[in-house]
Amino acid sequence: MFEELEKIGLAEDLFGTDLPVDLALDNPSEIVDYLILHLRGWGPNSLAALFLKKLAETHSAPALAQGLHDSWRREQISAIIQEIVNTGDRSAGGDDGAVIPVRKPRSPKSGGRAAAQSLDVDNPSARR
Repeated sequence: MFEELEKIGLAEDLFGTDLPVDLALDNPSEIVDYLILHLRGWGPNSLAALFLKKLAETHSAPALAQGLHDSWRREQISAIIQEIVNTGDRSAGGDDGAVIPVRKPRSPKSGGRAAAQSLDVDNPSARR
């Protein structure tokens, strides 16, 4: 149970949003569908960009690291969710160097998305 909470916390940090408590890690496609709807218009934060670059390198899938300043793509969201779901406890520290430090993103979690998006339209340099 603790490992699942750590995985949920990692997903929330990477995507910069809270996941509903009724979403379970045993249904990754449901999580991906949820995130696609809730991240529309948003792109990867710096932590997610680092994670995607590592995944692209590890899985020889360079497309995952393309467009990191654009909106999230389904393949990026799906790759991150699959990695989180299929990986053991990252805090135990493996020898593969895949551990990425987790810190809270500075983006808004709820309520202010429309306002923040309109600011991005007025000032493109303000976008992450």
